[in-house]
Amino acid sequence: MTSIEEGSKLPEHLSASSIQTYIQCPEKFKLSRVDGIKEPPTTHTTFGNFVHDVMELFYTTIPPEERNIASLRSCCTATWVNGGWEDIVTPLLRMRAPQLTWKSINDFRWGAWWCVENIFVLEDPVAVTPSGVEFEVFGKIDGVLIKGYIDRWTEANNMVTISDYKTGKVPADKYAGDKFFQLCLYALLMRELHGKENFELELLYIKHGVRKKYSPSELDLEKAKNTIVNTKKEILVSHEQHNWPAIPSGLCNFCYFKSHLCSYWNPANER
Repeated sequence: MTSIEEGSKLPEHLSASSIQTYIQCPEKFKLSRVDGIKEPPTTHTTFGNFVHDVMELFYTTIPPEERNIASLRSCCTATWVNGGWEDIVTPLLRMRAPQLTWKSINDFRWGAWWCVENIFVLEDPVAVTPSGVEFEVFGKIDGVLIKGYIDRWTEANNMVTISDYKTGKVPADKYAGDKFFQLCLYALLMRELHGKENFELELLYIKHGVRKKYSPSELDLEKAKNTIVNTKKEILVSHEQHNWPAIPSGLCNFCYFKSHLCSYWNPANER
């Protein structure tokens, strides 16, 4: 378990990712969200950020009738150049990690270009009329302050569709519920902040051209609300009792803190 360090304080608000981090491992939450120890970017998170930036540019600057492969490729180029992405990606490629998917800048770029083109497999971009892109939602759910960004949402016939882009592997159906928690949280905020009532949630696995859709029931949204409220209560207890246990799992293999800060894997370094 970890202890509160001088100067550490709880974050002012929670997010879907921070809630899931605490549920998976309170110590990781403490290290990253309370102590503020930043995890370095990885090639995979950087790849996902680049793809998200391209999709944002595509759906906010290209008129619907001009959304085609050519204009999408132009968005890739513009994002790459204007965002200084070569300077961002190059240091990561120099790490030469064994699991590295991309061996060069061209590998990374071609992988991203190929990935985003799968949006045409998932949907007809000409027919998409976003009501919001990278849309901030910031408000309280049963007294818990929550902040997040919706990749894209649309509204038609009194139905709000909340879409989330994914660039990782498509999970087995038994794990899909965890992925939809974030979108249920967004639905709750859209209801609280904007008075929306009916929702359809979709995960767009762009890299693999797979769409997973879900229509949440009131019970689903109530469960998400209970998870938010109960997790907040547990965080406060952890803070008050200076008790942030490490919970080992298969996720440890992907955790930045495992090698040096985690008290489970490095008991001599208990914080």
